[in-house]
Amino acid sequence: MIKNIGFEVVVSSDIQYEKLCAEIYYNGDFVGIITQEKGLENAIIEIYPPKNRPQWTFDYSGFIKVLESARDFLQGE
Repeated sequence: MIKNIGFEVVVSSDIQYEKLCAEIYYNGDFVGIITQEKGLENAIIEIYPPKNRPQWTFDYSGFIKVLESARDFLQGE
């Protein structure tokens, strides 16, 4: 589990995917999932709409940092 400025990344082994994936949460709400079925260099991020607001609003650098942290964790760094 990785935590960063309201973000949390949980690396999991979802039955829908053969390889590990990273779930992204913001203040406890599910934001999306990073999958690496075609290799980490071709990772896909699926972002889901928020439940209780019209859109997600994040600090840009915080969001980039959490994406990079998730990628590094999936790489095993």
